Amino acid sequence: MTVSGNEHRESPMEALRIISEAGEVVRNGVLREFTDPRGTSYRSESPRAAIDRFMEQRGGDLKAGGADLRELDSAEGAGTLRVRYGQFHNDLPVLGATLQAVASMRTNSVVKVSNAADQDLSGAPSPEQARSIGELHPTVLAPFEAEFGSAEIVGSQLAYLRDVERPSLPEADYPTASVALLSTGTPPDGAVHLVHDVKVQTGEPFEIFRVVVDAVTPTVLWIELLSKYVTASLRVFVPDPVSESDDATLHGGSSAAALDQFLHPVQAEIEAATGGTFHLRGDWVNCDDWDTPAFPQPAEPTPTFDYQSYPADRRSLSANAYFWLDSFARYLRTFGNTTLNANMVRVDVDAQGFDGADNSQWLGATNPPRIRHGEGGAPDAADMSVIIHEYMHGVFDFLGSNHGGSLSYEHSFCDAVPAIYRDRFNANQHRRTETFPFDNNATNRWSDERTLDRAERFDDAGFAGYGFNLRNSMLGTAVWESYLGMGGGSPDPLVRRRAADALIATVIEMLLITPDDSSTDAAHARRLAQDLIVADMALTGGLYSKVMDEAFVRRGLWARRTVDLYITDSAGDVGVIPSPAPHWTSPDIWVRNLAMSDGDDPEQGHQAAIEGQPNHLYVRLRNRGARTAPADTFQVEVFRCDPATATTWPDHFQSLGTLTVADPVPAGGALRVGPFTWTPQSADEAGLVALVHGTEDPAITATLLGSVPHEQLARFDNNIGQRTVAVQAAEPDGRLRTSGHVPGATADTRFSLPPRSPAAPVDEEIR
Repeated sequence: MTVSGNEHRESPMEALRIISEAGEVVRNGVLREFTDPRGTSYRSESPRAAIDRFMEQRGGDLKAGGADLRELDSAEGAGTLRVRYGQFHNDLPVLGATLQAVASMRTNSVVKVSNAADQDLSGAPSPEQARSIGELHPTVLAPFEAEFGSAEIVGSQLAYLRDVERPSLPEADYPTASVALLSTGTPPDGAVHLVHDVKVQTGEPFEIFRVVVDAVTPTVLWIELLSKYVTASLRVFVPDPVSESDDATLHGGSSAAALDQFLHPVQAEIEAATGGTFHLRGDWVNCDDWDTPAFPQPAEPTPTFDYQSYPADRRSLSANAYFWLDSFARYLRTFGNTTLNANMVRVDVDAQGFDGADNSQWLGATNPPRIRHGEGGAPDAADMSVIIHEYMHGVFDFLGSNHGGSLSYEHSFCDAVPAIYRDRFNANQHRRTETFPFDNNATNRWSDERTLDRAERFDDAGFAGYGFNLRNSMLGTAVWESYLGMGGGSPDPLVRRRAADALIATVIEMLLITPDDSSTDAAHARRLAQDLIVADMALTGGLYSKVMDEAFVRRGLWARRTVDLYITDSAGDVGVIPSPAPHWTSPDIWVRNLAMSDGDDPEQGHQAAIEGQPNHLYVRLRNRGARTAPADTFQVEVFRCDPATATTWPDHFQSLGTLTVADPVPAGGALRVGPFTWTPQSADEAGLVALVHGTEDPAITATLLGSVPHEQLARFDNNIGQRTVAVQAAEPDGRLRTSGHVPGATADTRFSLPPRSPAAPVDEEIR
């Protein structure tokens, strides 16, 4: 039968067997594999439509109807489109339970479907049974105590897992992981477990592991090494001697004995040996002696590049440069930026070049691109921030973005991004705002302006007299402060890492948006800042937009919005973004048990809510803008959630109603809005969230893409306030009684006092 572009072959089993596995694999009544290399069975007007058609027509065979399948991602190859779905249960991912469909972009037809969804999760534990990752810290980290100097959790997710297999074990110990360590765990039992899937980073030596731990029992199920071998062993500065030690006396002339203590063992991927010799050459970096002075690059009979520090052994500079360039390049690729990933190429780096000058350079016009580091002062290749700075110039090139190099605002991002990336490795959090802590040390200091803590503003009267280094650092400071507001200021390393990922991904996206410009005026900096917010809108729907806006206002890039309504998150909150901790004690959201029609005065303050009867909620709006918010131009909406849930917006929040703000909110003033009626159904805590939204000052909830943790919602937008309140149980007749006693000379007087409530009779009295 001839099949035209939009026809559907009714018998999928007739798919041509171009390969032996063509056709269908059905196990226990479930379609597990569909293979049709020629795409003869399911075609449509586009690859995506073909996949959608297959899912609709074969959903019953896939047994997908009762499963919670959500699209995880899609990716285009040279000729195929892959769409991957993940299975969820109780709103949590089921590890390994995926369904993947692949369609030909040439024939607009489905060529492969693989179905690994779990068909029976009926015996799975409930999420409420899970212990928190904090409770499981000792269990997760204990296996690493004997073999590593340190270990920390750098990522985790709560998920379900069908326990049916274990990672393969090596025949012998790896340089950074013993067989004994990787054998930690229990045999698979085939049951469905509720687990924490944890990423652990070790130090001394550096390594990354996956630890899967049962969240209920708790028991480590297995440990997996995430690195891939053949892998080279190196010793490098992490991140650099000054940042690690906070010792300002370390400099380019320090002895190897003084610097050796700051070298740490790490792993990096390199190419296989050539002629029995290993070189520092991999997918993205090649150490090459292309510049003067001549210095042979490291070549070893084994993949071990373990050298004493400069100045005793200059080869250590090559190892340091290779590791940080390779690590950063691989990190950038995880963001999935199509243009960047397509244009990235291997870079030749000479860590002992530039004729020994105290300088470094990116050369993007050569093929391949090149980096050279000089050894003057503190050698540039000994400071990871200098190394990443030069590679950031390459990122601009890879993205086809030109912003004037060092003389305009390109350096703002070439300085700020390495500092933000360095922060994830700066365990002691020393010298965070110094752009080059080791290279620009106290002894070899060459600039007092290249820092990320500038107080100068773009609207300063003296701006015209500021040099290019200072202007770059001013915009870099705004970018750094955006990072701090997005979570980089948190004491939690995991929160800082997430903030770094978000900020760096936004910078990359912005470089595709902002037109090329080499000017040094404030307008150029303003466009870059504005487009960071545009990029955030594209990536998150504006989750970080107001955090960035606040940072850019502080640097004088533009004025604060003239109408700026806010709801406090705590008593100390004055409307700044992000709001201070805690973020769930807003005095601007409060409950009253009685209505104003019953004579209640809402200004008497908050009362505990009463279960099973109407309570009355009020919200206070404040305006830190310079202009009155006109009447009838804003709305206030109140939501509740159960704190026992994940409290993710909007998944776990229910609206309690919306009111139009009928009165103006004066500049510098406040206005009470309400009441909202709420009848709690259980005596427990409840989370209340109020938000105010209008055209002149929109709430980020109007544009957000996807789900957001509640703490980010409240802290990242001053239009949103949050308060956790107690709900008290009423007696069976609807009354809430307060007992007490009055001491007397001969005996105490005891009483039960019920407050007025709609369920209480009007003749209540103290007795």
